[in-house]
This record gives sequence, structure tokens and C-alpha cells, in this order.
Amino acid sequence: MALHIQSRSFSLTRALEHSIQDSLLDILDRYQQITLLDVRLEDINSNSHGGIDKRCQVLVRMSNSPEFVIRSTKEDMYHAIGDCAARVKHTLSRRALKKRKVFRQVKEVA
Repeated sequence: MALHIQSRSFSLTRALEHSIQDSLLDILDRYQQITLLDVRLEDINSNSHGGIDKRCQVLVRMSNSPEFVIRSTKEDMYHAIGDCAARVKHTLSRRALKKRKVFRQVKEVA
């Protein structure tokens, strides 16, 4: 399991790094089949007047499922990180539920 963090167009601060770790490390503990969480942070309009331009993107790679990407763009990077983390958790929960349903159906047929 690995957590990679990259920032584009700005320097990654310790506070942002800790926010990502606090938001996503429990996912790695809960879902052992995750092999990679690749987090990319970007300030889209880095030299402009602000606005809704802070993007967080999380790529989730798993050993037994197709990878997926979640993106969130907000006015504040911490909100974008939190939104992405919540959506990753939701997606993983949905996928786990679907697998359990399929497993139950296969078990009932057999």
C-alpha cells in the first residue's frame, strides 16, 4: 500500500500533507486490497484572482478491481481534499456492497 502526494503550481505544505493523511490513511487500513492512493493537488489559476480553482484528484488502484479517479474542485484546498476523501470512501463502500451481493447470489445458485 502506498500513498503518493504531488502538488502542481504551488508548494505542498505540511498542513496540506497532514490533511491528506488524516483524510485518507484510514482508507488504507480498512481496504487492504488498495495498492496505491495517488493524490494530486493543483491550483488551476495560481496567478489569477482566486475563485473555485483548487483541485484535488485521487487515483485509487486496487489489486482486485479496476482503478478509479475522484476529482473535486473547490475554493479551498482543504475542502477539495475532504470532498475527495468522502467520495472515495463512498465509492469503496458501494463497490464492497456490490461484491457482497454478487457473492451472495453466486453462493445461493451453487
